Amino acid sequence: YEWIEGGVLNISVPFTWCLPNVQKRIASTWMPVKVGGPAVELMPGYLKGAEIGHESEGILQRINPLATRTSVGCPSRCKFCAVPIIEGCFTELDSYHRGPVICDNNLLASGKDHLNGVVDMLRSFGWADFNQGLDAALVTQEIADLIATIGKPIIRMALDSQGEKEAWSRAYECWRKAGTAKNRIRSYVLIGFNSDPGEAWDRCEWIQDHGVLALPMWFHTLDAMKENIVTKEQSGLGWTDYERRRIMQWFYQHKRAVA
Repeated sequence: YEWIEGGVLNISVPFTWCLPNVQKRIASTWMPVKVGGPAVELMPGYLKGAEIGHESEGILQRINPLATRTSVGCPSRCKFCAVPIIEGCFTELDSYHRGPVICDNNLLASGKDHLNGVVDMLRSFGWADFNQGLDAALVTQEIADLIATIGKPIIRMALDSQGEKEAWSRAYECWRKAGTAKNRIRSYVLIGFNSDPGEAWDRCEWIQDHGVLALPMWFHTLDAMKENIVTKEQSGLGWTDYERRRIMQWFYQHKRAVA
């Protein structure tokens, strides 16, 4: 995403595989350039000829006016996740944009007062989309009941491994007991990380059997220079590009992949 402000070309780079094209963009413009975003935080030495900056205030709302973040960071240090590297320690924000699309990486890690304040804000909209997901292991009946008071929340969780099924199932029962409809619950499913295609299908279908929409997410290494590439390690787990496309297309589009 890019914009011009004060005669400076600003570029926010979300993914590392976007960096080669951004470098070409920098080389092709006569304007001074400032770059930032998650990819730049992960690989700050990659881009040349531009000022490296951190996230600009209001950048999230430039991309989506309804989006907000009320906290940054995450106390969990999952091996597949870049958030601790990009955002550092978990921190509640004292002030934030009012919006119903919540982009916190781990909102439920916040304290009770902060969470109550966020829910109070969301009630004014009558709906919310917890876009980055809510940690199933941190869901309690009290939290599920509180979030249900928003009106029409879209709940997103994640099932990153087989070992998380119990926590996921417990959280699911809390949402349902709180009155959240099945069609308002989604679940991300990390695939291609320390698991084979059969195991990935099992988790997606297990979620689907609960009446919940499964959203498989392909694992990229934190320095990936190409999108949706099957690495040597993933090939060793039995993944091929056909298997990757087959599961993604089925759960997103219900199309049969062509070999």
